[in-house]
Amino acid sequence: MKTVVSVILPLAMALNLSAQNFTFRGQFADVANDTLSISYVVCEPEKRVVNAAVPVDAEGLFTYGCSLEQACQASLVVRSTGREEFLFFVPGERAEVEGLFASASDWRIGGSAFYQRFDSLRQQLVPFYREFDAVRARYERDVAGGLDRKEADSIRGAANRAINRRLWEVAGRYLGSHTDDELSAVLLLNQDYTEIMPAIRRLSPEVRNGRFRSYIDGIESIFSRVAREQQAAAAARLELEEGRPAPDFILKDINGEEFRLSALFGRGKYVVVDFWGSWCSWCIKGFPAMEEYYRRYGERLEIVGVACQDREERWKAAVRRSNIPWLQVFSPDGRTEVRYGVKAYPFKVVLSPEGRVLKCFNGETEAFYKMLDRLLRQD
Repeated sequence: MKTVVSVILPLAMALNLSAQNFTFRGQFADVANDTLSISYVVCEPEKRVVNAAVPVDAEGLFTYGCSLEQACQASLVVRSTGREEFLFFVPGERAEVEGLFASASDWRIGGSAFYQRFDSLRQQLVPFYREFDAVRARYERDVAGGLDRKEADSIRGAANRAINRRLWEVAGRYLGSHTDDELSAVLLLNQDYTEIMPAIRRLSPEVRNGRFRSYIDGIESIFSRVAREQQAAAAARLELEEGRPAPDFILKDINGEEFRLSALFGRGKYVVVDFWGSWCSWCIKGFPAMEEYYRRYGERLEIVGVACQDREERWKAAVRRSNIPWLQVFSPDGRTEVRYGVKAYPFKVVLSPEGRVLKCFNGETEAFYKMLDRLLRQD
C-alpha cells in the first residue's frame, strides 16, 4: 500500500501543477507566519469569485498557482493587518514579487517577460503613487493637528486632481502609441474617464480580443452604462416616491413579449421590482434568498426582475444559469432606472397589491426580507 501511495501522490501533484497556467510567488520582508488572502473574479466560463488563503512562512515566502482563461485583477490582503494591494494575474505567466508589503510602490516585480515589462511600465507611474501617499500623509497630519476637515478635504482634493492630470498625460501617451500592446489594457483606468471608451476603441483586435478581453469587457460595460445613464437622465426624470403609485413601464420579457408592470396590480399580490444586471456579483448572490421567499410566499408575492445596463445575450444566459423562476424583463436604454431613481445595484422596490410604493432597498439587505415577512405573514 505504501508503494502505491508513493507513486500516486507525486503523480497527483504533477497533474495539479500541469493544470495551473499562472504562478505567483515572492517574499515580503514585513510579513511572517501569516496568511495572504487572495481574491479575484473569474468571468469565464461563468462568473464566480475565487478566494484563496495562502500561507506565508517565517521568512515571508509564499507561492500560489491557479488556472486562468483570462487576465484579472486580484486583491491581496495580509490577514493580520488587513492591508490590501492589487496585482494583475495573467494566464501563461509567472509573477515574482519582493519588498515590503506595506510599501507597494517599492515592490520589485519580476518573473516572466510580461511581468518584467509590466514592472518597467509601472516604474513610470510610481512617482505619482508616492505623491498620492505624501498627500494622504499630509491630510492625516492636518486633521490630527486640528485643521477643519472640510478645508483639509478641499486641499487634498485639489492636490490629487493636480497629480491625476499629470499621471493621465503619461498614461495617455503610452496608450496612444502602444495600441497593439496588451499592457495598454492595464493602463485603461489611469486616465480621465472621458478618454476610456476612445482608448478601448483604438486597441488592436489582438489586444481587444486577447488575454485581457474579459477585463476590457468589464470596463467597457461600466462606462457604456455611464454614457447610457447620462443620456437617459437627459430624457427622463425621477418619478418614484414612497406612498405614491409606482411609475408604470412596458419592457420586453425574456421571450420578446411586451410586459406592462401595471398588469400585476389589483390581483391581491405584493410586487417586488428588482433592478439587477448579469455583471453584478451581489445581485446574483442574492438570488437564492429571493427564490426561497418567492417559493414560500408565491401565492401572495410576485417578483419582476429588470435587467439594467446589460447585454441581452448575457442577461438571458444569466437567467438560464441561475434558473430564475420569476418574471424577467430587459431595460434597453436606462430610462426606467432613471424614473425609479436607481443609483446602485441591486435595487429593490416593494409595491402594494394596488401598485403603491411601500419601500426601496439599496443592495442585498436583511431589512428587505424582514419587511417581506412582516407584510406577507400579516396579510
